[in-house]
Amino acid sequence: MFADITERASAYTRPVKTISRLYRSEEVIPGTAALFFVNSEGAAVTTRQVAEEIMRAARVNSRYESFKKERADIPPESNFRIETNRLERRYEYTKGESRIQFRYHFYKCFEKTVRLSIEMHTFYDIALIRFGEFQNPAYKGYAVFPKKDAGIKLGMSVMKLGFPIMEFSDYAYVREKDDIAWTQTGEHSVSPYPADGIVVRTKENEEGRTFSFEISGFSAKGYNGAPVLSKDGTLAGMVTGTVTRIVDGVPVVTTECVSERVIRSFLEEKKIRYTEGQN
Repeated sequence: MFADITERASAYTRPVKTISRLYRSEEVIPGTAALFFVNSEGAAVTTRQVAEEIMRAARVNSRYESFKKERADIPPESNFRIETNRLERRYEYTKGESRIQFRYHFYKCFEKTVRLSIEMHTFYDIALIRFGEFQNPAYKGYAVFPKKDAGIKLGMSVMKLGFPIMEFSDYAYVREKDDIAWTQTGEHSVSPYPADGIVVRTKENEEGRTFSFEISGFSAKGYNGAPVLSKDGTLAGMVTGTVTRIVDGVPVVTTECVSERVIRSFLEEKKIRYTEGQN
């Protein structure tokens, strides 16, 4: 049912690859999220959580560089352990708990981009990423929105397309620099992972329009920002997280999504061009 839709959506849905490191650890922690393009002009949509991580990266990395510099400047006549402990308290670094480095990579989006801007919705879990002055787009097509009279209904079959399996290994801890970095070696690719489900819960506004819904099935972090597509291939919404409820003592996990209506409204507010389907 969703084979052709998966093929089309895989061309405009891309993984956001991430690596991070905790204080006093040499382990590099990989992660994934998703974004999808809504036009041919470099505009993509993801979740607020993903966008905030991207925006926070420079600050996190800069803070650790400052820490390293201060630690290296500790006078030789001082007690290094005591002075380091003072620095750790000031920077609020705790071994194995505090994230000190974070890097991201927009895999197979463009050959090169010069400018990047991020805008987040004031209420809903949506973020707009605008790639500017880009060269050679590596994505093809874009998400197509349904006609404005289309709606989300209970029992409706949908699919989500994300990147929950972190199969890439093109990263390393560089001990001589006490840093993490992307490398030319290792596995670079991340494969899309489609998963189907049905709409099990909807939330409507005062006008009776659906602004969020839940679909059956789990949702790993690699689905954050993933498009949710109807059987005709049009956009139904975007994955924003999971909901866990206890039913008869058993945890039941569903995937939480924001409706395409909300995404559409946000794009219109930001004057972003998008396309509607024919039906």
